[in-house]
Amino acid sequence: MSIFCVSRLPLPISLFPCYTSSVLSLVLPTYNEAANIRSLLEGIDAVLQFTPHEVIVVDDDSPDQTWRVVKGLAAQFPHLRVYRRVGKRGLSSAVTEGFDMARGDVLAVMDADGQHDAVLLLTMLRAIDQGSDLVIGSRYIEGGSVGDWVTDRRIISRAGTLLARNLSRVPVTDPLSGIFMLRASLYRGARPLLKPTGFKILLEVLSHVPPTTRIAEVPLIFRMRLHGQSKLSFCVHVAFLCQILRLLSKRLVRIGSLLFGLVTLLLALTLLPRAWSLKLLYTDAQLRANVKTALETVARREGWLLSDISLVSVTPQTLSIIHQDHLRTAQPRERCTIILAQRTLTCDALSQP
Repeated sequence: MSIFCVSRLPLPISLFPCYTSSVLSLVLPTYNEAANIRSLLEGIDAVLQFTPHEVIVVDDDSPDQTWRVVKGLAAQFPHLRVYRRVGKRGLSSAVTEGFDMARGDVLAVMDADGQHDAVLLLTMLRAIDQGSDLVIGSRYIEGGSVGDWVTDRRIISRAGTLLARNLSRVPVTDPLSGIFMLRASLYRGARPLLKPTGFKILLEVLSHVPPTTRIAEVPLIFRMRLHGQSKLSFCVHVAFLCQILRLLSKRLVRIGSLLFGLVTLLLALTLLPRAWSLKLLYTDAQLRANVKTALETVARREGWLLSDISLVSVTPQTLSIIHQDHLRTAQPRERCTIILAQRTLTCDALSQP
């Protein structure tokens, strides 16, 4: 693994006639994008020329040596950094490693194949400055489009999006978008929970940010890649399904834990008052023996079954019970008081539940 830092920190904000008060760190995950990277960086530089920023190219040791091409562009793009990952592969992990090394207070990611228009970055930055925590380029809101995709890919994308929406902790239309922007503080808060596998890092983020996260979506018109081949393969689809299943199981476990907690709370609220009223039975062995003897004596005398008696409260002198004959008789429920010393019994009928 090697890392090349080909620029210093962005200049102070005060030196820029900029459109934002934030410093943007834009991460470009690459694999075999040598033919696209120059034109992409030129477009980004033109769009962000008055915005304090850095561009971090995270390359998975591309066979076409994308990382070397980027390194050679250092003089032309002073805010450019490149990180060559050796022995690692995967868009999501590349993005998180890029975010981890970013210096800006706003983080963004976009595809490196020309399918995302860099002009969208300014619109997203404006939304961040206006109070959003996370901004997504959406293909599925008014003004957005999937472009010239074939029918099969449109269907697969829609199906995957519908699945993913149910896993997001906040409502969005395009949880599988490849271009998004978020505050660095939001990312750092979610980072320990993220498992960056596969291609859909936004879905991972959306599954772990707080439900109160302020989200904006801006229209994205998806374009065809300029050069090279799509990375969308059967293995990518399998990885996405595995991610969906993992996040779904985590959601179910979370829901199960919540339900268990609610049931436990209800039981506690129901049983604790009763346990408190009978606390002397747990702490006074002599009283416990007296209560046992009194119950057996009264039950034998009245012809009751001990299983028909429920304890209500106890004091050193008296025992309060409810008696209900569980046989099919017309005998009403009774609330009774037993004087422990005399084993005497007084009862009042209770209304039927």
